Amino acid sequence: MFKNLQKHAPTISILLLLALIVALFFSPPSVRMISSIVIIFGIGTAIIFTVQNNWQEHIEGQITLTEFLRNTFIDLLGLTLVMGLAIFFGRLAGDYVGTNLGVFMGIIAGMAVAFGVAFGFRTIWGKVAEPLMAR
Repeated sequence: MFKNLQKHAPTISILLLLALIVALFFSPPSVRMISSIVIIFGIGTAIIFTVQNNWQEHIEGQITLTEFLRNTFIDLLGLTLVMGLAIFFGRLAGDYVGTNLGVFMGIIAGMAVAFGVAFGFRTIWGKVAEPLMAR
């Protein structure tokens, strides 16, 4: 089941994002519902894949149950920090650019800033969390 989800998750995410952008122009009342679906799907798959990856290492005997719990906690904490910072800075950029250059440019700027912040912090978090992980 997880292999199937892992295989199709990027496609589903891209289609949901395209639906969100199209709905922004053609059906603005549905944007809130679609954006909620995008957020729930994205966060849900990230959590499922994180736990599943650590669980697989535990099942294969590479780590103990305590190490599984510690690794999962550290991974989920990093995920929470990355997403929180990306949402915060993406929203700031999107609001600023959106009020000055229009909604579509605000969306593009918000996504670009969110991606940059997430990538940068994920790199930093990976270096900070590496000594704490049991691998």
